Amino acid sequence: MRTPIVPLLLISLSMVAGTSSIADPRQAIGRFETIASKCQYRLGSGSLQTCHVVQMDRKTATVTGVRFIGRGVVHGSSRHLTFVANAPDESIPLSCISGSCTLNKKRWTATVSSVAESKFDGRGVAEGLPQAWPVKGDCELSLKKLRCRARAMSGEILTGEAQL
Repeated sequence: MRTPIVPLLLISLSMVAGTSSIADPRQAIGRFETIASKCQYRLGSGSLQTCHVVQMDRKTATVTGVRFIGRGVVHGSSRHLTFVANAPDESIPLSCISGSCTLNKKRWTATVSSVAESKFDGRGVAEGLPQAWPVKGDCELSLKKLRCRARAMSGEILTGEAQL
């Protein structure tokens, strides 16, 4: 016996049409980026580095990547220190539409699970693979000050702080 295609097609269409095609903007992914008035980060016992750009990437409803971007050693190159933060009991402080986000909260705290450092040359090409560490730490936004601090399993302390 042959199954008619038209009824199956109608059932499939009714299932698709029954769902909303408009995504909830509070659940959207995207990036907030700003030039910080004061920004610095440190990897372990290394020297304090200045940074100029701060990015917050909304990955999911609870996961945010917080990135501190500074100059590299060679002119035009850059170094990025990224903290991956999760705040399951709290909403992310970003409102995103079409990939562009704005800061919508004055206070926010999240638990940091990993940190990565990456380096880019003057053309923006990655200089090798990022170095990443599992860590225990937190990120906190209080008024316009963003601070992330984490301890690697080796005991090394990684920090980033910016005035937004």
